[in-house]
Amino acid sequence: MKNSKKPSRKKGVLIAATLLAAGALYAPSAFAVPPWEPGNGTIFAPIERDGPAVGLKLVAKGLTAPLKGVAAPGLPNHLFVIDQVGRIYAVNLTVAADRKAGEEVDCSTLLDDDDSNDDSGCTLFFDVGDHSNINFVTLGCVPQQTRDFGGSFDERGLLGLAFHRDFASNGRFYTYISQENGGPATLPSTVGSPDHQNVISEWQAVNASDPSAGVVSTSRRELIRVDWPQFNHDGGDLAIRQSDGTLFISMGDGGGADDRDGQDFIDCGSDPSTNSAMVGHGDDGNGQKLNNPLGKILRIDVDGNNSANQQYGIPGDNPFVGAGGDVVKEIFAFGLRNPYRMSFDKKDPDHFYVGNVGQNDIEEIELVESGANHGWPIKEGTLFFAHNGNEDGFATPDDPGTAVAPQPLAPKLVEPVSQYDTIHEGHAVVMGFLYRGKKVKKLRGRVVFGDFSHQFRFPIGPQDYGRLFMQRRASNPDCCKRIEELRIVPGNQFNLALLGWGEDSAGELYPMGNTSGLPFFEEGLVLKIVPAPKAQDID
Repeated sequence: MKNSKKPSRKKGVLIAATLLAAGALYAPSAFAVPPWEPGNGTIFAPIERDGPAVGLKLVAKGLTAPLKGVAAPGLPNHLFVIDQVGRIYAVNLTVAADRKAGEEVDCSTLLDDDDSNDDSGCTLFFDVGDHSNINFVTLGCVPQQTRDFGGSFDERGLLGLAFHRDFASNGRFYTYISQENGGPATLPSTVGSPDHQNVISEWQAVNASDPSAGVVSTSRRELIRVDWPQFNHDGGDLAIRQSDGTLFISMGDGGGADDRDGQDFIDCGSDPSTNSAMVGHGDDGNGQKLNNPLGKILRIDVDGNNSANQQYGIPGDNPFVGAGGDVVKEIFAFGLRNPYRMSFDKKDPDHFYVGNVGQNDIEEIELVESGANHGWPIKEGTLFFAHNGNEDGFATPDDPGTAVAPQPLAPKLVEPVSQYDTIHEGHAVVMGFLYRGKKVKKLRGRVVFGDFSHQFRFPIGPQDYGRLFMQRRASNPDCCKRIEELRIVPGNQFNLALLGWGEDSAGELYPMGNTSGLPFFEEGLVLKIVPAPKAQDID
């Protein structure tokens, strides 16, 4: 790969070995939850910590920063896992299920011998370094946060993957990749000199039934290119709705903080003392503007060609197709800060869930419908969002008098279906899936998701790991579905930063992450939620 020098494999292997010492069943250790203290600024009641007991089984190791696992039509025994550093691995779930403790599928071996052998259980399906027409960003944007640890934080990279619903016959799939500036944006831009560009492309597999055959090198077709003001809030997820084959694209508000120009914010790779004032958001942010794609969910027809660049179609039933002026017709929903991960209900594709990462106070799960206005930056969760000049904004139950006006074409603001605060519970919601599998009975029909890390510190430590949640059917008195934390047996702890989720063809779920929270070191793991082991099965 040409994005950066290779991180230390030795460190990643040592970390993975430590985590796996307990055997095939992933066994984290317990830690003390910070005390609940009403009145210290906490907004909502705490997440209930007595959710269903589940087990975690290791499926694959040796990745760097796994963000999502996707099932491809026609390949029911594989899970395609995207790695933020620019790779897509095809994990053979049948091989993984047969591996004993200490013999788990190891994707890092592919990088040593450049061999994509499905017998090993892991195939390197796609590597951005193999494609000279992709000017991949150099990862590692905020070194001053993590300099002593040897890595650095970044939200850019290979962020999204989706397969055409006819992939089994046509081999077509789609990626969302952060690239260095390299051409004119295809959708309206908000900034003259962007930090980077996020690009959605179509590719074709050499053989749709054989992941080891890889990708046709000349098949790339660029669909959309978007200028990005700052390095963060990239969104980056892709999802195909199976009922009509349209592609949904999640786009954050352009990055920085508070979705408003003027805040001091770091430039990639710079020292904090050289922060510059944010641009690319204006005085009223991108979330409520329909004349640009930032802070939105887009919906396109990958088989059409009526877009301005004729590379895709704009569905005729998109909510703002009939709007005049400079409204972006690709918009499906808006008012979102950072819709990092999203998913469709496998059973009912009209149920479309988005995890919307909050600013400083509230994390949200949204049930997204056509034309919905989810409120950012007017509100955060169910509360007002108060812009605070060059200081951090905050959520408040009282109208601060500084709120942005709602978008006139959709003035009604939609509330989240679940929300939680960041003071005790976490710092970045990571949407999973509505569970339609059969293995874990108590999760059936429930929305399963999680949070990146408890305190957002680096390196991730015992008080900082991610958490796994489930949405209850019961609601809180004021708003929204209640949330329970899954009880992991043994150990009662998810010993990773939670980076993403996967769903296989049977609806089973795979939380994934690493121990650093960074796109460095080959310590990334893919786990599977399984029934909690019986007491006699725990060593």
